[in-house]
Amino acid sequence: MVPAPTVGGPGAYVFYSDPRAVFDLHEPTLRSIGEPRYLGQDPGLPQLFYQAHLDVFLTALSSLLHATALVTAAGVPAADFLPGVLNTLTDIPTMIGDGRDLARRLEAGEHPGDLGTARMMGATANHIVWTSEKAGIDPRLPKTVKAHYDQAIAAGRDTENWTVLYEMLKAGD
Repeated sequence: MVPAPTVGGPGAYVFYSDPRAVFDLHEPTLRSIGEPRYLGQDPGLPQLFYQAHLDVFLTALSSLLHATALVTAAGVPAADFLPGVLNTLTDIPTMIGDGRDLARRLEAGEHPGDLGTARMMGATANHIVWTSEKAGIDPRLPKTVKAHYDQAIAAGRDTENWTVLYEMLKAGD
């Protein structure tokens, strides 16, 4: 789960599934590639985790480029924007913690409206769509994000936390 030049280095990791005894036997060798992350015996889980990680990665890259296009359309050089906006990506863990509490709340269906309601985030998404259109920037990415919030709002879940989108997404509606 890293670019080729960093395989075997710090931050590299690989997902595995196999009978635990087989994994344990080969784990020291597997470490030379990257941190081995054992997912159990289901042979499909490593590929699923890989795809899910790339889902986050590709979406983040697209949003980074969309935001850069939005700013450069106003005549701001990308070099004046990109170094600062990267904090937005790196501050996500500050917002959601290490993921354990978020996972617990998602699994329990708990979406308290205390840190950014679907209505508030939906309004923000609407502003980004509007700004993109006014700047002549492709609005499809922010329109997709806005559609998720619109769905939660239409379902009467607008006063719940932004995490309520999880319920919409997993329902596949």
